[in-house]
Amino acid sequence: MFPGDSRYQTLSQGFNQRWSSTPDHIRLVGNEADAVAGLEAALDKGLRPTVRAGGHCYEGFVDNDNGVILDLSTMRGVRAATDKYGATTYAVDGGATNWDVYTTLFRRFGVTIPAGSCYSVGAGGHVCGGGYGLLSRRHGLTVDHLAQVDVATVRGGCVEVMRAHHDDPGGSPEHDLFWAHTGGGGGNFGVVLRYHFRKDIPKPPPRVWLSSIAWPWADLIKEPEDFRRLVDNFASFFARHSSASETVYRGLFAILKLTHRSNGNVVLVSQWDQDDPAPLEEFLAAVEAGMRTPSTVQTYSAGGLFLPYPDKSRQMPWFQATMTLNPSGDNQRGKYKSAYHRTPFTKAHVDAFWSWLTKDVPDVDLTQTLVQIDSYGCRINAHDPAETAVPQRDSIMKLQYQTYWTDPAEDAAHLAYLAGLYRDVYQATGGIPEIDTDTDGAYVNYPDVDLGVAGQPHPAYQWLYYKQNYSRLQCVKKTWDEANVFHHAQSITLPS
Repeated sequence: MFPGDSRYQTLSQGFNQRWSSTPDHIRLVGNEADAVAGLEAALDKGLRPTVRAGGHCYEGFVDNDNGVILDLSTMRGVRAATDKYGATTYAVDGGATNWDVYTTLFRRFGVTIPAGSCYSVGAGGHVCGGGYGLLSRRHGLTVDHLAQVDVATVRGGCVEVMRAHHDDPGGSPEHDLFWAHTGGGGGNFGVVLRYHFRKDIPKPPPRVWLSSIAWPWADLIKEPEDFRRLVDNFASFFARHSSASETVYRGLFAILKLTHRSNGNVVLVSQWDQDDPAPLEEFLAAVEAGMRTPSTVQTYSAGGLFLPYPDKSRQMPWFQATMTLNPSGDNQRGKYKSAYHRTPFTKAHVDAFWSWLTKDVPDVDLTQTLVQIDSYGCRINAHDPAETAVPQRDSIMKLQYQTYWTDPAEDAAHLAYLAGLYRDVYQATGGIPEIDTDTDGAYVNYPDVDLGVAGQPHPAYQWLYYKQNYSRLQCVKKTWDEANVFHHAQSITLPS
């Protein structure tokens, strides 16, 4: 579709309303042959291609003035299939959303993959960045279950669909291409058409317990030590219960939402996948240990609303809980940062949280600004850092710094606020979550251009996302995209 088409403006814009561009045209890709034809046509005209699946990229990596956006959003199949070696798999098209994947795998086959909770995120970008979600402590990352990736590549000016497999000979170009899609990020090597997951992907639990409790900021302001105790208790619990050998608490996933005080509440959301709620109750007691500020009982639901129930926890079917916990939210403007943490927070970390989350910024609405602390580890940490392109395999928490707004006039203020918060939290390591320290870098699926861009000397994103795996990713880039057809502000660069 071209400018003038009634769909053009909508499909030129991502989920994050900060990002919009004016491509020469947008190609809606409906199948493999269409993807090849669209890519060939772009190359013939000398137009740069970018790829969109769900449109949730946190930065403007799909933006493509005067180029071609290959939009896979109509390519949404999820089905039983066979890989190139004849083994039974579950095939997921690159444009399928998380919700497409969950509903089809569960309803038709009684299985699932440990992927993200945001229902409208597209598999095309989510999986190749690693992918994780509420079942990952028990079942590992999404890519830990991947068997094959079908990707349209460009070599020597020729478009070819490669079916790169986990079982291809080690060291072969095909195996390296597969490996690069187990955490190397989207938009680097080609157009991801399809993922094949192994037949033995997990069965979800029949039921889970959900809990949501909150502490009013009005009370925490009066008891600053309670804020510190809450954050310390949460982090210390997962320091004790996140090793690869953990057995009791593999089925616990928890999110501590440290909101700005203007939001009103700090919230803890938990999912426990066993019928006996006692371990969940013990966790909640451990988090509140020593606090004088009483919690209020709330149950989380889609859209960020909270519905009161008489008990701290409520049991429901897993599928219903997955719907309840969808946090995709509204289309608006947003900025994000991330960090892996390997140890409990330092005093400096917590002091910075407190200082910035209690700070007022005149004429700026910070009610949707927060530090989200996700539990991590357990089966995620059972893999070697070089086994997949995701190198962070000994963390206990993953943090996502978020701020949302609607008025473009507030862009600068929100960007400056989040940058200042992040810089101060990691002041001891140069303003970034340095690798192999208390922290271990950042998550490629939460990209942040403040960490540098391609072309700068030694941009931080290269080691913060990929650590020691970056040089291997560069070699894969040289093999499969030596002309650098697929590139963006933080793409894998060719080796020098």
